[in-house]
Order: sequence, then structure tokens, then C-alpha cells
Amino acid sequence: MTARLSAQQSRTPTSSGPVQRRPIGAWVLVGVPLLLGVVFVWQIVSGFMHTEIAVRGAAAVSRVSLESDPIGARVDFVIVDRVGSETTVTGDVTVKVREPDGGVWQATRRVGSSDFSPLPTGGLLSGRVGYSVPVPATDWVRAPRRGGAASVSVSVQASDGSTLSTVAEERFP
Repeated sequence: MTARLSAQQSRTPTSSGPVQRRPIGAWVLVGVPLLLGVVFVWQIVSGFMHTEIAVRGAAAVSRVSLESDPIGARVDFVIVDRVGSETTVTGDVTVKVREPDGGVWQATRRVGSSDFSPLPTGGLLSGRVGYSVPVPATDWVRAPRRGGAASVSVSVQASDGSTLSTVAEERFP
């Protein structure tokens, strides 16, 4: 029986010495790749959790273009949201075309989302969703010079109270 006890006692570890700790280098070698793996997984998972902005409100008048039209000229413009995507707006649009000699044409219109559509082909903004305002040649006291400079300003007073505006230097087509 004593032989059995001594055999069992030899199998159990004795804690006569201090507890050995792993060196800091081992923790770094294990911890850094583990941390990089967690960051990598977060990069992938966070892309799935990204939410889209449900309401894309108008933020700016992106581009204004003065194009030729069968009745004279046409002012095309595009409204964009904060992301830069084309959007629509409801409110009052004021378009002003000014020649260097002082001739001014101005129009104010009430527009809604249904008034915005893909712009006609053949222009700088063709195919983009925007709004066109025709400028009849009969509205000018004298016809604008072909290729002459014009200052085109577009101002939108949205129904929510925000104001969007821009001024562009264009040439008459």
C-alpha cells in the first residue's frame, strides 16, 4: 500500500518552484496577428452594416449648361444631394441669363419632383436627371451673339426653406 501511495504522489505535480510566466515577446507574437485578424473581420462586417441615407435631400446645383434649342437657347441644370447623386427638389426655380452688354432674361417657375427628367441628348448634361428651361429667342430685344459670353445664374428656393444657387459663365450656342 505504501508503494501505491508513493507512486500516486509521484504523479501529482509539486508546486515547489515559482510559476513560470510567458515572456512578453510570446504575447506580442500571438497578440498582434490576433488583433490584425479582428480588425480585418471588422472591415468586412462593417461594410454589411453600413446604412444608406433614406432621404436624399437636395444640397446643391451641380452643373449649369446653356445649350442650343429649336426655339432659341436652353438652360439645363442638375440638382445633387450630399453624396453627389442626382436628385429632385420641390420649390421655386429662378433662372437668369445676362449678356455682357447688360441684356437680361429671367424666369421663375414652380417645380416639383415630377418636373425633373433625363435631359435632352446633344448637350453637356445629356442623359442626367435635371431640369431644362427654354430661353426663346423672341424674348430678347436683340438676338444674343452666337458664341457670346453669358452669365447664367440658377437659384432654387426649396419648399423646406433651403436655398440652392450657382452662377456659371457660359457661351451662347
